Amino acid sequence: MKLPTPSFQPTFQAGATVVLVAASVLMFACGASSGPTDFSQQPPPSVTHKVQLSWEASQSVDVSGYNIYRAQYTTSCGAFARINSVLTLDTAYTDSNVTNGTSYCYATTAVNNNNAESGFSNVVSNIEIPAD
Repeated sequence: MKLPTPSFQPTFQAGATVVLVAASVLMFACGASSGPTDFSQQPPPSVTHKVQLSWEASQSVDVSGYNIYRAQYTTSCGAFARINSVLTLDTAYTDSNVTNGTSYCYATTAVNNNNAESGFSNVVSNIEIPAD
């Protein structure tokens, strides 16, 4: 069953939009050594990636937080799914649950005090996570 479309525009007041302004991929090497090690016998440390997102705050006074959505990208963005478990109050989010060698799209929404959610912000697409 398809849910009805909310009766409000993607902004809660004229000119108040949620604009995703930045997405960057961070790379971290995992694995620590407690002392001298023969690295010729060790596999290389694994690399994990994170995507840092930031956006401009909505100018609406009744915004209670934001949701962050992610979709896989192949030739276009796939179906978006919310990736935050609770509303975030900040205008930044780090997605640390990405898969190496995969590309993603991201969007945010604003949620007001009545739990009504705006439409998607602009979509940032084809954020490529390195394969290594």
